[in-house]
Amino acid sequence: MDKKQLKGIFAGIGYFLLYACLMMVFQMLYTFVIMGISYIGGTRKETDFMSFANNNLLTAALLTIVSVGVIFYLIFKRRGKSVKLEWKLLPFTSKALVISVTAAVAYSMIFSLLANYISPEGTNPIFRSANYYSGIAPGLGGFLILLNLLVAAPVVEEIVMRGVVYTRIENAVGSKSAIIISSLLFGIMHVTAGGLILANGAVLMGLVFALIFAKTNSLWVCIVAHSFANIPDLLLYLYK
Repeated sequence: MDKKQLKGIFAGIGYFLLYACLMMVFQMLYTFVIMGISYIGGTRKETDFMSFANNNLLTAALLTIVSVGVIFYLIFKRRGKSVKLEWKLLPFTSKALVISVTAAVAYSMIFSLLANYISPEGTNPIFRSANYYSGIAPGLGGFLILLNLLVAAPVVEEIVMRGVVYTRIENAVGSKSAIIISSLLFGIMHVTAGGLILANGAVLMGLVFALIFAKTNSLWVCIVAHSFANIPDLLLYLYK
């Protein structure tokens, strides 16, 4: 493997690390902002601060993913190249879309059922935050969960993992290595969100998305497939 190939692999991994760091920084920033709002509202006990922050975790998560997406867009926009071409935001066929969505949803449903069977008592902190919002206004929590799972997360995660990380590695060492490396990184990305069970499932889910990207050559298909693949999680929140 020559220097150019190594440079491409490290570039892909580097963008992944940038994404992970930005997510951490913005999550902390918005959490502090939320705690500051709590302080202004009269909260003084540490336990009350943490409770308020946990209740508003969904807002912090949404603001974080959107902020990171905007930063990635600005980074690539300033390079003077076409973001559309670099990220492969290219046309696709309806047949490719239907097959891709079907494959993604099928895997996602199987994994969601297995994960729920293995750990039925586990409650996602994001879901608890959504319940808090629904207590304020009926349906608000569900709407925010929908916005997070079906819009914000699929768009930003696909831009980063397939549009940026995958393409950098593919350009350097080919699609096979790009599929494997980007899938592993996609799993690592989900460790903090749901531990090893979610991370292992995310590796395979990342493999599905990477194969879709390799076959269709369109990030739009990956974004739509990712969005549909998150529907079981949305249903889990709505009907659990």
